[in-house]
Amino acid sequence: PYATLFRSEKEVMWRINENARLYVLDDPDNASPRLVTIAVSDLDAAVAELAERGIELTTLEQVGSAGRKATFTDPEGTTVSLIQVA
Repeated sequence: PYATLFRSEKEVMWRINENARLYVLDDPDNASPRLVTIAVSDLDAAVAELAERGIELTTLEQVGSAGRKATFTDPEGTTVSLIQVA
């Protein structure tokens, strides 16, 4: 069953099933038209694995009481975020 995990004026995240989350962001002014967000169970481990592969973190932030988010930007300008939901 679907469950809302996080909601604000411009973003929302739903749990689609035990292992899948859907994140939607309303950000028409973003310089990058592409945004991908992946929910992970261990953000620190995922960031460390990407660092071992030479992929450098752009930002790491607390997302309200919902969890933490790590953001990366690829050479084409796509924003890729990993989020760990509390």
